[in-house]
Amino acid sequence: FTGIHLFYGEPRNGMIAFMKVSGIDKLYDFAVKSGWTDISEVKTEPWGSKVCTVTTIDGCLLRFFE
Repeated sequence: FTGIHLFYGEPRNGMIAFMKVSGIDKLYDFAVKSGWTDISEVKTEPWGSKVCTVTTIDGCLLRFFE
């Protein structure tokens, strides 16, 4: 990945991380093959960015974007 941003906030009051990656489709495939079960499909946003979100076991969010 090329960057990370962490903050605490709503709506879950948990840590939320945004990570910019190159090759989000490969990251998604790796995560699924590694047994991650709470990961969203890769979604293309209207402005062209691709995103997917992982919810950790403690309910925090990790959002990857390309």
